[in-house]
Amino acid sequence: MSRKVSFEYTTAFAESLPKAYAEKYDPDVVVAHATVAAARADAPAKVGLFARAGNGLCVVAEDRPGLLALISASLVVCRMDVNAAEVFTRKGGHREAVDLFWVRKLDVAPGTRLVQADAERVEATLLRYLAGTDPRSEVDKRIAEQTAAAPPKAVNATVRFVGDEAGGLATLEVETTDRSGLLYSLASALFGQRVQIVESEVRTVEDKVLDRFRVLEFDGSVIVSSRRLEIQVAILNAIEPARRSAPPNA
Repeated sequence: MSRKVSFEYTTAFAESLPKAYAEKYDPDVVVAHATVAAARADAPAKVGLFARAGNGLCVVAEDRPGLLALISASLVVCRMDVNAAEVFTRKGGHREAVDLFWVRKLDVAPGTRLVQADAERVEATLLRYLAGTDPRSEVDKRIAEQTAAAPPKAVNATVRFVGDEAGGLATLEVETTDRSGLLYSLASALFGQRVQIVESEVRTVEDKVLDRFRVLEFDGSVIVSSRRLEIQVAILNAIEPARRSAPPNA
């Protein structure tokens, strides 16, 4: 994926993303993301490398409900933990998601850099799932392997909706203890609630996670107050299934 993209293509790519994207990323990083988008063409998804630290994966895919869950499943199966993530949806006539992940490869020395073969492995796994393969058994197997020797951690969780002054997208905030496959569990729970993720930001500090999801209903409508409790309970169940009777934090 060494083909260079034009200045015009890169500019149009950046302008199709939220304003915060262009303000955050240096031009060379934008070019790396745009190169992945150009390489996707009509394919369901394309995965490429970025980030000077050697730990960045850019996933560009046809946008669809449940996409983040399938990408997260692919990372779990490919033995990668997510340290941070940002999810964007292109505006205008594009039905394209641009999802960025900073990951850590498991079962290797800390700080081991990603190589092209890692991106290709994630891409091949994601394409299988997009084509209809159910990821659950593979994910469950991998999570069981990763947690078998790890002592259980006490889990604290805060799940809340943050009001939007403009009355548009709702923001769901999740603060909890990190564990293997957590992003997959959260994204799957939102998909199960027929909620689409428009933007997302994931940050992990030591063993604590703060996830923010900007969400809408599948039909594009705003999530009303009467739906929020149901979604919060589903997220709590995804964090720790044993806490099924626990009320969400307001």
